[in-house]
Amino acid sequence: MTLTDLSPPPAAAVSLDAAKVFLRVDHEDEDALIADLIDVAARQIEARCGVSLITRRQRLTKAASAAGVYLTRYPILSIDAVRDGENALPIDADLRARPVLVRTQSRGTLTVDFTAGYGETPADIPTPLRQGVMLLLAHLYEFRVGNPPPGFPMMVDALIQPYRGMRL
Repeated sequence: MTLTDLSPPPAAAVSLDAAKVFLRVDHEDEDALIADLIDVAARQIEARCGVSLITRRQRLTKAASAAGVYLTRYPILSIDAVRDGENALPIDADLRARPVLVRTQSRGTLTVDFTAGYGETPADIPTPLRQGVMLLLAHLYEFRVGNPPPGFPMMVDALIQPYRGMRL
């Protein structure tokens, strides 16, 4: 299974200014580091929850099961294309389901292009997820030098728990 972004997010999940206020940083010396940590924290939250925070186009390449292919991101706004190799397949899916099942008769490796995310700006992201990004950012910033951080923060896990998809 391979999940890739077809286009970068138009904005970060948290703005640099908001992150600096949260971290109580009033200088510009570490702006590049903080921007990188915002990206890392957002990707960690996305991976743990199976969501796309900022809306963007993505591609999933995966072997189809008997039912089809389950998309590993939420919320899915549209499915743009389904292909089996070079052959375009009809799109058959319920976008309200979680996870979204793209039904197909093909048993090969499928490529599904789709658009997923809560919106184009940080304000569109549900507050608990945005706060989770901020708390994880603070955790990573605190342990930026020396020892690696001691595990995933429990408070972040508590905030994002309602957004995590069920795994069977």
